[in-house]
Amino acid sequence: MFGARGITRDNGALRSVLGSNPARSFRPLDFLLLARLVFDDEDDFDFQDPLGGHEMTARERAENFLLKAVFLQSAVAFIAVGLGALLGVAPWISSSWQSGSPMQVLWAIGIGTLATLPLLVSFLAMRHGSFESMEELQELMDRHIVPLFREATILELGFLSLLIGMGEEALFRGVVQTFLQNLTGANAGPAVPIIIASLLFGLLHALTKEYFVISALMGAYLGFWFWWTNDIIVPIVMHTLYDWFVFVYMKRYSPVLEETAEENQG
Repeated sequence: MFGARGITRDNGALRSVLGSNPARSFRPLDFLLLARLVFDDEDDFDFQDPLGGHEMTARERAENFLLKAVFLQSAVAFIAVGLGALLGVAPWISSSWQSGSPMQVLWAIGIGTLATLPLLVSFLAMRHGSFESMEELQELMDRHIVPLFREATILELGFLSLLIGMGEEALFRGVVQTFLQNLTGANAGPAVPIIIASLLFGLLHALTKEYFVISALMGAYLGFWFWWTNDIIVPIVMHTLYDWFVFVYMKRYSPVLEETAEENQG
């Protein structure tokens, strides 16, 4: 299925996924890195499909990524609905929607939009700041993740971002955080439910230690706004806009990195 050159070339990249212990358990998003490694990359634009064996263009690979991502996020939404039914919690709790007032819904969307701004500023600060701990994460994203969706359109990335926002917020804020809040009681305050839901959210995104911390902090921020407004629309808007901005920004401005000598030599 694979030529010897393709296998040896990816040894260095594979070691970056597995680390020094190949027998360790995979982190939740390691499959994205492995999806990157199974393509025979000559010039960052032509890729070999390991199943079909044909050369795959960057556009075809973006379509493949989008299809799998949509399936995955749809599964997350179904899990949220199923878990919510099991625990007796509605995944999409929205005070503005339940009010029946379009103005209340627009108000929730507006709050979510404004609350996204600090997230965008934080992303740009981390992207352009001199943070040594972030260099490995940035290179990992630029080299292995961004090529998966670089040729996706802005609208396609927006649709995917909406699915991510709806599914993940329904699961972590709508179901997990709400269930924990009901379990601890209103008098206990929101801290424990927010922290636990945020840590679980971080674990889902634990591509690296730094990414786990960033995701957990973002989850806490989203959880606070959900608790404060009692409206799932607010964190959905925040999550959607943030992901869309990051997707488009990295699609346009992430460098096209060449294979390192270690990867080429195996």
